[in-house]
Amino acid sequence: MAPAPIVMACLALFLACMGGSAWLASRQGLQRAERRAAELAAGVRGGAERIGAQIDAAMAQGSRGIASTTSCGSADLSRLQSVHARYSDIGAIARLNPAGDRILCSTFGPDADGLLLGPADDVIRRGSRRVHRRVVIPAVDGVEYFVVSEAGLAVFVHRSVAATILATLQDASLGAYIRDGGPLLFGRGAFDLGALRALERGGASAAFDGHRLLGLSASPNSEYVAFIDFPAARVQASIDDARASLLPLGAVLGLSLALLLFVSYRNLSSVAASLTRALYTDRVYMAYQPIVDLRTGRCIGAEALVRWKRGGGLVSPQRFIVAAERAGIMPVVTRRIVQLVALDIADLLRTHPELHVSINFSATDLRSDHAVDLLTGLLRVTGLPATSFWIEITETSFEAQVSQTIDRIRALGFRVAIDDFGTGYANLGTLASIEVDLLKIDRSFVQSVAQTGQAAEVAAAIIGLARSLDLEMVAEGVETQAQADFLIDSGVQFAQGWLFGRPASVDALRALIAQKNGNPPVQKGRALQEHASLDGRRGVAAPQASRVLEHAAG
Repeated sequence: MAPAPIVMACLALFLACMGGSAWLASRQGLQRAERRAAELAAGVRGGAERIGAQIDAAMAQGSRGIASTTSCGSADLSRLQSVHARYSDIGAIARLNPAGDRILCSTFGPDADGLLLGPADDVIRRGSRRVHRRVVIPAVDGVEYFVVSEAGLAVFVHRSVAATILATLQDASLGAYIRDGGPLLFGRGAFDLGALRALERGGASAAFDGHRLLGLSASPNSEYVAFIDFPAARVQASIDDARASLLPLGAVLGLSLALLLFVSYRNLSSVAASLTRALYTDRVYMAYQPIVDLRTGRCIGAEALVRWKRGGGLVSPQRFIVAAERAGIMPVVTRRIVQLVALDIADLLRTHPELHVSINFSATDLRSDHAVDLLTGLLRVTGLPATSFWIEITETSFEAQVSQTIDRIRALGFRVAIDDFGTGYANLGTLASIEVDLLKIDRSFVQSVAQTGQAAEVAAAIIGLARSLDLEMVAEGVETQAQADFLIDSGVQFAQGWLFGRPASVDALRALIAQKNGNPPVQKGRALQEHASLDGRRGVAAPQASRVLEHAAG
């Protein structure tokens, strides 16, 4: 049965996916509704431009050939009727008196002659046109007209013309007005002209205030601004449509990720359990990768790398170390690593006191007294000085408690190196506040040092940073002579990688040391001699050494 925390984590992941899908559906639904409102407003604008074009054309044609500005003859009336017949959106055309406030004659017929229009409500087109918003002709039809007049000619537009625009759209209010505070040209339904003008000033084409969805479309060729006004129900319908498609996808994604999390947890738990069983068998052992001095070519030590043989192959350290950390057994793994290093390397370091072995410690190890106690026990069991060992930590381990542990480790005489530098989050301030001895430049940067690009620039910056802080450097993953030459020229002191040797057994390391350092191979003697007795089998500690180290680790 899975522990409650992983079940809760899976449930939280599922709910997060569902919540994210619901949020995304609301956002997409609103965006779709706003796009639709803007599109429909553009359709209304097309109607407004059509009406505006008919007004302009009727006024231009109706003003031609006027013989007198004070009277209206049969020829004038005939011309007005001819022009009126050409335009479906024009309700009537009239000749006005010189003052522009009274009808002389019109296509309404003689019943409208002499009708007083009164003063204009608005003036547009730089003062050349006047607008009467609501004019009623009682003697003719008693309906309202929008009237535009200029130079003695008036064009009447029936206010019901709005009904012909997007006629099938019954749940929306729509219309058009003159920009920059001009009058309403036509409108249908209930709408807030002030809110529409505010939206226009803000430069938006659509907006939803929780109650109404507004869409605007300003004409680039005229002074008209068209609008449409929808109720909130249309937005909700768009959101519901988006949810119908996105929520099932969110459920599938949530279930898939939750299942993946659960399976990953089970796999990690299985890996950690198998590792625990294998720790004290010969399936878990150490390999040693040589570290050389780039200035002399001599081998100065090696990094101890834990290996786990499972089935017919090796388990990736990245995999089982992560599993051990998540399962909380990393201190046990580190303790076994230190035991194996003591078994393998003590005799070699005693024969070659100028060498060292680097041991990796995790953040978990450094958050308690575990690391200090374990290293104190290592020195006691092997009888070696602290200078025989380097302690490697990742920069992601940096925190106040870890800093105190590092200080204690260095106080014992161990040298401390920051491993995989450049891949974590350490910065100059962090390095200045934590005392370390070396930086290990991550292989991802080393492999690009002889090239150009961002990674090479980062590598150069890391080298400069280390030099400014007076820290020695170890370059990881060196595979070519060109990389080595660049590092030498840049002042990097040490390196490790396939160019110098792959991780191998302690016997292979002994032979490589003899080759590089010019010393004859030294046969392995009695390990630990009087300090601890060891079983002859690889990787199995004799009772005395194991008990001392286990006691040291608490």
